[in-house]
Amino acid sequence: MASAFLAATVLATGTLIAPATANAQASQSYDIPAGSLAAALNRFVEASGVALVYDSALTSGLSSSGLKGSFGTVEALSRLLAGTGLTYRQTGPNAFTLERAPQAAAGAVQLGPVRVEGDGAGATGRYANIQESGTGPVVGYVAKRTATGTKTDTAITEIPQSVSVVTADQVEALKAQSLTEALAYTPGIARLEGYDRTSDGFMVRGFEAYAGGGSIYRDGTKYTANLYDGQQEPYGLERIEILRGAASVLFGSAAPGGIVNTITKKPTDTPLHELNLELGNYSRKQISADFGGPLTEGGALSYRLTGLMRDSDTFIDHVPDNRIYIAPALKWQPATGTSLTLLGFYQRNRTTYAYGLPPVGTLFANPNGAIPSTFFVGEPDYDKYEGEILSAGYQFEHGLAEGVTLHNSLRWLRADIAFPNVSGDYLDTDQRSLIRSAYDRWDRSSTISSDSSVEVRRATGGLTHTILMGFDYTRQHFETERYTRTIDPIDIYAPVYGAKPGDPMPMGWSSMSKSDRFGVYLSDQIKAGKRWVIVLGGRHDWSRDRTSPFFTPSWTTDKSSAFTGRAGVVYLGENGLAPFVSFSQSFEPQSGTDSAGERLKPTRGEQVELGLRYQPVGSDVLLSAAVYQLKQRNVVSYSPDYSFANQTGEVRSRGVELEAKANLSASFSLIGAYAYTDAKITKSNNPDELGHRQHGVPRHQASVWGEYRFAVQALPGTFKVGLGARYVDDIPSIWWAGDLTVPGYTVFDGMLAYETEGWRFSANATNLADKKYISNCTYGSCFYGNRLQAIGAVRYRW
Repeated sequence: MASAFLAATVLATGTLIAPATANAQASQSYDIPAGSLAAALNRFVEASGVALVYDSALTSGLSSSGLKGSFGTVEALSRLLAGTGLTYRQTGPNAFTLERAPQAAAGAVQLGPVRVEGDGAGATGRYANIQESGTGPVVGYVAKRTATGTKTDTAITEIPQSVSVVTADQVEALKAQSLTEALAYTPGIARLEGYDRTSDGFMVRGFEAYAGGGSIYRDGTKYTANLYDGQQEPYGLERIEILRGAASVLFGSAAPGGIVNTITKKPTDTPLHELNLELGNYSRKQISADFGGPLTEGGALSYRLTGLMRDSDTFIDHVPDNRIYIAPALKWQPATGTSLTLLGFYQRNRTTYAYGLPPVGTLFANPNGAIPSTFFVGEPDYDKYEGEILSAGYQFEHGLAEGVTLHNSLRWLRADIAFPNVSGDYLDTDQRSLIRSAYDRWDRSSTISSDSSVEVRRATGGLTHTILMGFDYTRQHFETERYTRTIDPIDIYAPVYGAKPGDPMPMGWSSMSKSDRFGVYLSDQIKAGKRWVIVLGGRHDWSRDRTSPFFTPSWTTDKSSAFTGRAGVVYLGENGLAPFVSFSQSFEPQSGTDSAGERLKPTRGEQVELGLRYQPVGSDVLLSAAVYQLKQRNVVSYSPDYSFANQTGEVRSRGVELEAKANLSASFSLIGAYAYTDAKITKSNNPDELGHRQHGVPRHQASVWGEYRFAVQALPGTFKVGLGARYVDDIPSIWWAGDLTVPGYTVFDGMLAYETEGWRFSANATNLADKKYISNCTYGSCFYGNRLQAIGAVRYRW
């Protein structure tokens, strides 16, 4: 497996050669004919060897008068852009980025102006430098700022904790259909189960992180109260951000592995029009659209409207993947420094939960043969997942004074799920008859979450402070109504569907819960001179959880509180190196009692992390490396016969993570990731568990994706070729017969695309070789990984 991955790495990096570098001041002979601007720019890049980065929508429908003669690089590019309404900024000695130029005054002649990017206020040139936003769009794969790592708009290199950002361009390049697929090239992230369109769940640095558990956020506020409220739609997101490690000082109660925060697409200052059509295997049909721009002259009012409709089957028989998603947004900006953004979305999912299969016939030999990966455990006329999510909220920002900003956000979300399903329990003695159970299930949940803060930026005594003080509050309600039914077994190797479930009987798993979370926090990002950054923070949380049986209401209340802190230091070297060290904490409330009748205390997490980032000045490159130790205490631990339980358990995770995000030139981009995760049980009431690895956590994971862009002289536009490989090491699991190990695997992904004058034609393949493999096993059920998913798409932007 490892050798296959190494071969893919060589293929993705060694054969995709960027153009030679060039001197931006040296003269070069050009002979570029008049025609489309995109074609002219492609020939300019070939001749000059510079790195030129831009969104293809910028050049859609634009033409160039061509260029003939000998010119310096800067003059040549300026002449090509003359009269197009576009400008550029020089981001490095041989690197340029295109963008729209400010409107010229009436009657003025608009040229292709020069803009050189500097360090914020130190920028020179005709126009002020436009900085990337920590919550806004990113051109390409390399984000340089984030708001997840500190709750303020901060350069990633100044954050003393590992942060990864998956941009909308990366989601598009991979054609990711879920957060799990979008994070496939991110270090330290493992999938929680196998193929699933009903939930978002991950293992981050060896610990579970899932919706409903406090580790999934949307725009900085808690997302859903229920794991099975449905997956987030990647097409509706501007970026996906992962803060790895203990992070309660920022977000309150959460698992120690980290936070996943998704950023919604928001209104744009410039017109945006996009239509997409997708067709694929498994009878896939999808249309999507994204519109935005100013509604009034001057742009005080702007909008965004994103929508998607999909009708599709999947590689598992009788499991559809149908979805409707629509997300309107409206922004009002009456004055500089003041804005109100209204956000909402409606999502409807129609699918079926795909239960896992017995280990005998998947991992282990079965005398009847291997169980087909297409086999469906349930009943087509009974199983279904019908979910609806409705969400509304706002984000408000107001400048109170120079350097003082008020932030306030609120999100309300309601989800209703109908979830009748049939599970496979175990194989009968003939090793082909699957004993099954049927369940009726209805889930209803709601979340209201708000965050209010004041951000103060001040310079005193040679120190620059970014102080954030605030409070947040979340109330969640969840109820699950469940019934069990008997149902006939099914022959896995010759399935005949149509069995009728027996009469429903109420289940003890039916329950109701209400939770309240309130936290106050204070943090300070201190910059000493140009080189040192010190981050300090503290937070106190109070939680109240009420639980009750559904059919016989009797409420029990758990209350807890906790203080969490964070401290870190970053050194910003002149050469682009940024080493950091940090300490951070987490806590997560628990419900119930131990064997002595004592209410359970919150679990506590602590992380120590040492890292190094490298971002060469003027480049579109970010390299990261980190080593960490993470401990979770107060874990409920059971005796071998489950007759006794208390909170003496402990889990320790140690690891190494490497990540590369690089737009190396106008022709080549690269994503690379590696994670070594050693997650073990270090304290337990069961001696057999001591030293055992955490279930579901591979020790090694590695991935690489390369994208090469080129022009063909006879054709306008740009061609793109992308190739990726993902390697996952052996995964430990457990079943009734004892421990088991899921073998490691390597899969390949690919992409071909052609872009010209607003059009994009693409073909993507996930699991390019259609490899049949087991992705994970949980509680004695094994899940096949995604088989070949092929998607052909047409996009038009204007």
